[in-house]
Amino acid sequence: MADQSTDSSDAPESVEASGASVEEALRQALRQLDATIDDVDVEILSSGGSRLLRRDAEARVRVVRRERPFSATIDETEHELLAESEPEPEARAAEPAEVPAAPPPPDDPPAPEPAEAPAAEQPAPRARASRTLVESGEELQDIVEDLLVGMLDRMGFIAEIELVDEDPLAYNVVGDDDFSKLIGRHGSTLRSFGYLINLMAGRQLGQPCRVLIDVNSYRARRADHLRELAETLADQVDETQEPVTLEAMPANERRLIHVALADDENVRTYSIGEGDERRVVISPKA
Repeated sequence: MADQSTDSSDAPESVEASGASVEEALRQALRQLDATIDDVDVEILSSGGSRLLRRDAEARVRVVRRERPFSATIDETEHELLAESEPEPEARAAEPAEVPAAPPPPDDPPAPEPAEAPAAEQPAPRARASRTLVESGEELQDIVEDLLVGMLDRMGFIAEIELVDEDPLAYNVVGDDDFSKLIGRHGSTLRSFGYLINLMAGRQLGQPCRVLIDVNSYRARRADHLRELAETLADQVDETQEPVTLEAMPANERRLIHVALADDENVRTYSIGEGDERRVVISPKA
């Protein structure tokens, strides 16, 4: 569902849309505005949340058409724009197995071999778009820094951008402003913000990219906290021999728990639940 703000022209210049996630809300808004991600500025009004916590659990965004698009050099469909920025598995890219031709009947003489077609007549193989995941490089760095400065300025934040790592490319947004709205509950808005930066950077670059975005070292501090929590709970599970179920977490945080306890000889970890309610269980080893 989307609310449109229009001017005297037929096409709306801004749209508010909602969805189960920021990505879905963005898709809805772009369809309503008949635009691509490069044509608009995006404001995350709400990153959504668990339906168990409140009735209004949908994500909501406001999309405003820009006077000048970020880039008009790459012709892609909206569906391609909003696809996950991950390389396709090699299995998907593999050519289908060639089916051998049936042998001629035994009573027939063998058919003469056809003359080899000139090289010019043989169809050229269909070019496949590059899906290499870009994680570093000067071009990506310039694009991401321009996007970060522009997005933060339009969102009203006074901040500096620190380059944390060049490969893979990682940035930390720092400043004295209250960044709680940019981080969101358990980093939900920060993940959406990073998604948008990667989406727009990949659009300009012409292929998917992955850049890590942090704000006032929130991700780093959260990662340290989760590792300490995992070790503390692992000791508890080993002592009581009773499993412990953690709170619902996004995939990247669940992975931190799994990795932190991967070499623990006394406990094992696994995940239960679906979607936003997926949780890690720390259990004693049998």
